[in-house]
Amino acid sequence: MKRLDGRVAIVTGGGAGIGAATAELFAEEGARVVLAEWTPGSGEAVAARIVAAGGQAVAVQADVSRSADVARVVEAAMSRWGAVDVLVNNAGVELKCPLDETAEEEWDRVLAVNLKSAFLMSKAVMPIMKVQRRGTVVMNSSVGNYIAAVNSSAYGASKAGMLALVRGMALEMAPYGVRVNAVCPGVIDTPMNERNLRRAADPEAMRRSWYEVTPLGYLGTPRDVAYAMLFLAGDESRFITGTPLVIDGGRLIQ
Repeated sequence: MKRLDGRVAIVTGGGAGIGAATAELFAEEGARVVLAEWTPGSGEAVAARIVAAGGQAVAVQADVSRSADVARVVEAAMSRWGAVDVLVNNAGVELKCPLDETAEEEWDRVLAVNLKSAFLMSKAVMPIMKVQRRGTVVMNSSVGNYIAAVNSSAYGASKAGMLALVRGMALEMAPYGVRVNAVCPGVIDTPMNERNLRRAADPEAMRRSWYEVTPLGYLGTPRDVAYAMLFLAGDESRFITGTPLVIDGGRLIQ
């Protein structure tokens, strides 16, 4: 039996990187997947790949920092499959900017996409999971919750807030048999980090620094994080809740 056979999973930010890898892995493990993605066409492309491989998936173009769009995503799951068993709050943006140069609008957008979206999506599925008396929620946080990075204060604040949300939700939902956890990736080879390289004054120096802070000597892949998401979403982690799982190649042990 596959690990997520028959379960319905929502993955936000599912059109690229960690979100796409997670949606595809979940589908391989038997889940029926709803991909929420803001970028036009990218969520549909991932859903098409899943269907072509024999899985079940549907994409919804949505800004999950907006409650009306969140409602459409959840309705897509309920109208098609009648349940929400897994929620992956993966949608995220990064801002590389000194704090004293960060515009209020930039701060608001980072907190909205990274943290408010997790609140809105969780709020929308919690009543469903309470009635079902089952479910798992997995948040994509960051090692940025534990260590600071230059010009990343807004991003770090949003990811630290997400872990506080994980702990609070885990306590609230435990009586209903619902578990809430997080993954905390280190440097992962994603489109977001490729964009950071292109914007860097010295891209090669930035890339070297990623390897230097990673004791294993190589970068993580989206699939590496997806496997951790799968573990936390499935029954093998049935006695784990309110917990961050660090996936960083050893960065935090230094």
